[in-house]
Amino acid sequence: MVVDSKQKRLSPAQIMEIAAEETKSEFPIEVIKKTLEKEFALPSAWRLRVGNTIFIVHKSNKPRYGMFRALNADTAQNYIHNSRVFIQDAYEEGFDVIITQFSDPTILNIFKTIGRDKPPNTGYAVQRTSDGGYQVTLVLGVARGGDQ
Repeated sequence: MVVDSKQKRLSPAQIMEIAAEETKSEFPIEVIKKTLEKEFALPSAWRLRVGNTIFIVHKSNKPRYGMFRALNADTAQNYIHNSRVFIQDAYEEGFDVIITQFSDPTILNIFKTIGRDKPPNTGYAVQRTSDGGYQVTLVLGVARGGDQ
Protein backbone atom coordinates (compact mmCIF):
# COMPACT_ATOMS: atom_id res chain seq x y z
CA MET A 1 0.00 0.00 0.00
CA VAL A 2 1.36 3.43 -0.97
CA VAL A 3 2.34 5.86 1.79
CA ASP A 4 1.89 9.63 1.65
CA SER A 5 5.42 11.05 1.82
CA LYS A 6 4.03 14.19 3.46
CA GLN A 7 3.02 11.99 6.38
CA LYS A 8 5.84 9.43 6.48
CA ARG A 9 9.20 9.12 4.73
CA LEU A 10 9.91 5.50 3.86
CA SER A 11 13.32 3.85 3.72
CA PRO A 12 14.65 2.89 0.28
CA ALA A 13 14.04 -0.77 1.15
CA GLN A 14 10.41 -0.01 1.99
CA ILE A 15 9.99 1.86 -1.30
CA MET A 16 11.39 -1.14 -3.17
CA GLU A 17 9.01 -3.51 -1.37
CA ILE A 18 5.91 -1.40 -1.98
CA ALA A 19 6.85 -0.71 -5.61
CA ALA A 20 7.28 -4.46 -6.16
CA GLU A 21 3.88 -5.14 -4.61
CA GLU A 22 2.17 -2.35 -6.57
CA THR A 23 3.59 -3.58 -9.88
CA LYS A 24 2.86 -7.21 -9.00
CA SER A 25 6.46 -8.24 -9.59
CA GLU A 26 6.97 -11.95 -10.14
CA PHE A 27 10.36 -11.88 -8.39
CA PRO A 28 10.99 -12.35 -4.66
CA ILE A 29 11.69 -9.09 -2.85
CA GLU A 30 15.20 -10.14 -1.80
CA VAL A 31 16.14 -10.71 -5.45
CA ILE A 32 14.69 -7.31 -6.37
CA LYS A 33 16.61 -5.56 -3.59
CA LYS A 34 19.95 -7.17 -4.52
CA THR A 35 19.42 -6.42 -8.19
CA LEU A 36 18.56 -2.77 -7.47
CA GLU A 37 21.57 -2.35 -5.17
CA LYS A 38 23.81 -3.52 -8.01
CA GLU A 39 21.99 -1.31 -10.47
CA PHE A 40 22.37 1.76 -8.23
CA ALA A 41 26.13 1.16 -8.10
CA LEU A 42 26.60 1.11 -11.88
CA PRO A 43 28.67 4.03 -13.21
CA SER A 44 26.03 4.71 -15.88
CA ALA A 45 23.27 5.09 -13.29
CA TRP A 46 21.97 8.32 -11.85
CA ARG A 47 19.24 8.20 -9.26
CA LEU A 48 17.06 10.68 -7.51
CA ARG A 49 14.73 10.27 -4.61
CA VAL A 50 11.76 12.60 -4.32
CA GLY A 51 9.25 11.85 -1.59
CA ASN A 52 8.58 8.12 -1.57
CA THR A 53 9.66 7.68 -5.18
CA ILE A 54 13.09 6.64 -6.46
CA PHE A 55 13.93 7.44 -10.08
CA ILE A 56 16.79 5.64 -11.84
CA VAL A 57 18.28 6.83 -15.13
CA HIS A 58 20.94 4.95 -17.10
CA LYS A 59 23.00 7.05 -19.47
CA SER A 60 22.78 5.98 -23.10
CA ASN A 61 25.66 5.79 -25.57
CA LYS A 62 23.94 8.72 -27.27
CA PRO A 63 24.94 11.89 -25.37
CA ARG A 64 22.25 13.48 -23.19
CA TYR A 65 19.90 10.47 -23.57
CA GLY A 66 18.94 7.95 -20.91
CA MET A 67 16.62 5.09 -20.05
CA PHE A 68 14.68 5.52 -16.82
CA ARG A 69 12.22 3.93 -14.47
CA ALA A 70 10.56 4.84 -11.24
CA LEU A 71 10.04 2.89 -8.06
CA ASN A 72 6.99 4.49 -6.53
CA ALA A 73 5.50 4.03 -3.08
CA ASP A 74 3.85 7.47 -2.85
CA THR A 75 0.28 8.64 -3.39
CA ALA A 76 -0.84 9.48 -6.93
CA GLN A 77 -0.86 13.23 -6.26
CA ASN A 78 2.62 13.13 -4.75
CA TYR A 79 3.87 10.86 -7.56
CA ILE A 80 2.88 13.52 -10.10
CA HIS A 81 4.67 16.20 -8.06
CA ASN A 82 7.71 13.91 -7.63
CA SER A 83 7.77 13.30 -11.38
CA ARG A 84 7.77 17.03 -12.12
CA VAL A 85 10.75 17.51 -9.79
CA PHE A 86 12.48 14.53 -11.44
CA ILE A 87 12.01 16.00 -14.94
CA GLN A 88 13.57 19.29 -13.88
CA ASP A 89 16.45 17.68 -11.98
CA ALA A 90 17.20 15.18 -14.77
CA TYR A 91 17.49 18.08 -17.21
CA GLU A 92 19.79 19.94 -14.82
CA GLU A 93 21.83 16.72 -14.48
CA GLY A 94 22.48 16.85 -18.24
CA PHE A 95 19.75 14.70 -19.79
CA ASP A 96 17.79 16.18 -22.70
CA VAL A 97 15.74 13.07 -23.53
CA ILE A 98 14.82 10.11 -21.35
CA ILE A 99 12.88 7.00 -22.29
CA THR A 100 10.93 4.48 -20.24
CA GLN A 101 9.07 1.27 -20.99
CA PHE A 102 6.25 -0.34 -19.03
CA SER A 103 3.23 -2.58 -19.46
CA ASP A 104 0.62 -1.05 -17.12
CA PRO A 105 -1.57 1.36 -19.16
CA THR A 106 -2.59 3.31 -16.03
CA ILE A 107 0.95 4.75 -15.88
CA LEU A 108 0.09 6.72 -19.02
CA ASN A 109 -2.19 8.85 -16.84
CA ILE A 110 0.86 10.33 -15.09
CA PHE A 111 2.31 11.51 -18.41
CA LYS A 112 -1.08 12.86 -19.51
CA THR A 113 -1.49 14.80 -16.26
CA ILE A 114 2.01 16.28 -16.42
CA GLY A 115 1.49 17.02 -20.12
CA ARG A 116 -1.54 19.22 -19.38
CA ASP A 117 0.57 21.67 -17.38
CA LYS A 118 4.05 20.92 -18.61
CA PRO A 119 7.13 23.05 -18.16
CA PRO A 120 8.23 25.06 -21.23
CA ASN A 121 10.18 23.20 -23.95
CA THR A 122 9.14 19.77 -22.64
CA GLY A 123 6.95 17.10 -24.16
CA TYR A 124 6.43 13.40 -24.57
CA ALA A 125 5.51 10.80 -27.16
CA VAL A 126 3.96 7.38 -26.55
CA GLN A 127 4.55 4.32 -28.69
CA ARG A 128 3.39 0.73 -28.38
CA THR A 129 6.11 -1.88 -28.04
CA SER A 130 6.15 -5.18 -29.93
CA ASP A 131 5.17 -7.05 -26.76
CA GLY A 132 2.04 -4.91 -26.23
CA GLY A 133 3.57 -2.54 -23.68
CA TYR A 134 4.35 1.15 -23.92
CA GLN A 135 7.41 3.27 -24.52
CA VAL A 136 7.37 6.93 -23.52
CA THR A 137 10.02 9.34 -24.76
CA LEU A 138 10.29 12.50 -22.67
CA VAL A 139 11.92 15.67 -23.97
CA LEU A 140 13.09 17.49 -20.85
CA GLY A 141 14.01 20.84 -22.34
CA VAL A 142 15.90 22.56 -25.13
CA ALA A 143 18.37 20.15 -26.75
CA ARG A 144 21.90 21.18 -25.80
CA GLY A 145 23.98 18.74 -27.87
CA GLY A 146 27.48 17.70 -26.96
CA ASP A 147 28.63 15.31 -24.28
CA GLN A 148 26.73 14.65 -21.11
